[in-house]
Formats: sequence, C-alpha cells, structure tokens
Amino acid sequence: MTRRSIGRAARFAIVGCLVTAAVPATAGAGAGTEQCSSGQIDVGGKCTPAAEATREIISTTRSVMSELDAKAVILRVDVGHRTVVNRGLGDSMAGTPANPRMKFRPGAMAIPLLTTIALQLQDKGRLSLDDTLSQWYPDYPNADRVTLRMLASVTSGYPDYIQENPPFQAAQLAEPFRQWTDDELLDFAFALPVVCDPGMCFHYAHTNFILLGRVIEQVTKKSVTELMQERFIRPLGMRDTKITKFPAIPPPALHAYTDERGVYEDSTSWSPSWGLGNGLIMTSTARDMIKLIDAVGTGDLVSKSAASQQIEPLSQGLPGAPPGINYGLGIVVGNNGWVFQNPIFNGYAGILAYLPSQKISILIENTHGPNAVPGSSIATEIFKAVTQYLTPNDPV
Repeated sequence: MTRRSIGRAARFAIVGCLVTAAVPATAGAGAGTEQCSSGQIDVGGKCTPAAEATREIISTTRSVMSELDAKAVILRVDVGHRTVVNRGLGDSMAGTPANPRMKFRPGAMAIPLLTTIALQLQDKGRLSLDDTLSQWYPDYPNADRVTLRMLASVTSGYPDYIQENPPFQAAQLAEPFRQWTDDELLDFAFALPVVCDPGMCFHYAHTNFILLGRVIEQVTKKSVTELMQERFIRPLGMRDTKITKFPAIPPPALHAYTDERGVYEDSTSWSPSWGLGNGLIMTSTARDMIKLIDAVGTGDLVSKSAASQQIEPLSQGLPGAPPGINYGLGIVVGNNGWVFQNPIFNGYAGILAYLPSQKISILIENTHGPNAVPGSSIATEIFKAVTQYLTPNDPV
C-alpha cells in the first residue's frame, strides 16, 4: 500500500466484517432459490439457469478486471447450497494461472470471529461487553470508561497504529520483512493522543482488537490462536486455514503485488505481523472463507440476543462513521441487508459477503497489475458489479 493506501486499508478494514443471521430479510426478495428447479437459481426474482448465471458472473468479473487492471482474482459465489462460481481468473504470477485452491491472506476477515468469542463468553456469563477495560488493563487512557463493547465497535476513541500514523507507516515500509510484536504496535498507537472521549466518535483503529484479544486471553486463560482453532477452524473443517504472523504462505499461494515502495514488486512474502494482533492473522482459501461466513451467518455460534447485539448499528450518528453502512461489533451491515468485510493487506484486496434474505455467500480476492490504482480494492468493484446482476433488488 502507498501512504494513501495504508490509510485506506485501515478504513476498508472497517468495511470488512462478517455476517449474522439477525440481519432481517430485505423487502422485495424474489422467487427464492428454494422455489426454483434444481438447475436454477433466483436472479432478481426470476428463476434462471445456474449455468447462465455462472457465465454472466464470470463475464462481469473479467470486464472489471480488465478495466481496473487486476492481475488475478479468486471468485466464489454460493447461492443456498449451490456453488455457482468457483474460479481463479488471471495469473498468480507469470506462467501460473490463478486457481481457487490458492491460499491468500484474508486480513481483517478474522475480526468478527474475535467479537463472536466475546459474545460467546458473555452468553456464558464470563464477561459483559459493558465491563470496562480497567478491570484488566487499568493503565491505558480512559480505561475506566472504555468498555469492551466500545473496543469491539471501534468507538473507544483510541488512536490507530496504522492509519494517520506516519512514523509507523514509514517504519513498516522501510522494513517490510520485519516481525512486529503486539507491544510494539500498541506503543506506536499510544504515542498519539486519543481521538475522542469514549463512545463519542467512530474511529477505526486496529488497536481496539489487540486490546480486546488480550482481555479475552485473560478471561479464558487461553491464547486467541487456541480459541480460534477450538471454536472455529477445527469444528468448521477449515483444513486449509493456518493462523500465523510469519511471512510464509503454504503452497499453492496466490502471489500479491504492490507499488507502495515506489516500484511494482511481489509482496507475497512481506511480513503480515503488523496487520492485526496475535491469533488474527491467517492464510486461507476461498472454500474455507465461505465455510466461515456461512457458519457465522446462521447465527448458531451465539445466542439470539448476542446475534442482535452483533449487528446493532453502534456507529450510527457518530462523528467519523462511514456513510451508507452501519458498524456493529466487528461487523459491517449495509442498509440493504448485505453484510461484508473488505480488507486490503500487503497487496491483497478482498471481500467476503453474505445476504441473509437469499443465503448468498461471496468471496472475491484480487491482486493488482502494474496500472491498478494504488490501494484500491478491485474485489469491491467486482462485488458491486456482480450484485447488480445477481441481486438487483439488493445491489451494493
């Protein structure tokens, strides 16, 4: 990412969250895939041959790729229990076509899992999201007024170690292979003043999730990595997902590229350790990300009350809140019912999205060609184009 793109990455990490079944079905939903024949899906209220929809989605994706100079795209679209598209388009690197089995860094797609753990612990009475940070870490600014709910909804007012933090940005790009510790990241964050009083603004800061993870570790006496494995990765059969802050991506890897250091270069093996806290940085595949979003989307991982809290529009009306969407507890909910996460990270850009009313899951991961706009998310533009076709009543 360029200097602009690191700032954008932090904002786009906002627009990146998972799903919950508590999102109401949108008005005007069409025929419903369950009402179509076995070879059809609902496209804008019309039962359409699945093969036709597949061709249209791929054609639309290729068009956006060409226009915006995506080097590669991994694309998966599931409608109900049917996989409509599962393709790799373009080249991972010269002579190596992209394919949907390739692994990539999903970035902030892990954040909603952290907030889900917090909600699970609240369901069990082991903590309350209205507890203050001071119960565990009293020395941070405003710790006696910052609640766990504020950390999860990024309304604490805490500064970020990435966005609007030129010293960190310069240090990260100067040494892209450096392994950062969470303590170092927090030191960069709290070298800056707080942005606002607790609960009085929306300011997306990765700082919040490091602190929330540390509280969860204090409560459970387990690492976030252990909890992620026990509660999500193993039970969901996410066999191609690995939690690691180290640079290596298990083969086959989708190669990423960036020009943030002034030259177009392969950034696949850059250290990811600066992106999020311990236990939240992963390598994964389209298959596993769809499994994840489908599982969270059912609402089965938390109580009904917790599912409702997860999508409560806590950012609404606050200074700094992103327009057109609501931010809950590590989750973004569009006003039209879509819920999604679209991080940008070390040359990777992606979107993971779900529409509860039609049980549609979409994973798009893109890499950049040399003429792509720095810091852009081509995946997000593909997502917009695909939803214009697939769900015209609920486009993004």
